[in-house]
Amino acid sequence: MSKATVKKLHWRSKVQESFVPLGAGAGSGELGLAIGGGADYGEFPFVTAAPGGGATVGDIILEIGGTPVLGMTLGDVRGVLNSCPHPIRIKTVFPGSSLCKDLRLYLSKCFTPGSMDSQLQQLIRENLYLRAVPCTTRQPRDGEISGVDYNFVSIEEFFSLEESGALLESGKFKGTETNHRGGKLVYRPFKKAGSM
Repeated sequence: MSKATVKKLHWRSKVQESFVPLGAGAGSGELGLAIGGGADYGEFPFVTAAPGGGATVGDIILEIGGTPVLGMTLGDVRGVLNSCPHPIRIKTVFPGSSLCKDLRLYLSKCFTPGSMDSQLQQLIRENLYLRAVPCTTRQPRDGEISGVDYNFVSIEEFFSLEESGALLESGKFKGTETNHRGGKLVYRPFKKAGSM
């Protein structure tokens, strides 16, 4: 007897779009949604409460008001949420085996270049590095500033950060044995225009 193979649907086919109303009570001004997670916790942003409906608790939040929020800190996601006109349009997906709340796990996976998942990883990294200062074990190049361009660390320091869970992702750059890179869970405020 042969078992019929069932092809799993990609997480993208399960994306839902909904509108978040203001909370219960006329004139309350409170959003009918609470969120948790965020890159600063090594997680995708997700719904923690939805008393007003429009979303499901546990759903991963992909976009708020048309702005992709994956890879953003929790504070930045809340900032996007609070700056949108009401009702707020959000895109969510229920977490599954291929897309769970663990941001580190998703960033560690290898996807086919140009695939939807590879593009999503790139978007996450772009949002993440708006706030994160990546680490590297290479020496600074001319004009690079430690703590601004990179955190320049020794190989021993790098492995210690990796072991402690302080890095969202890590790896060797272009296969070298001595140049390790990682996204550290240390965030910087946005630079002001014209500042160095």
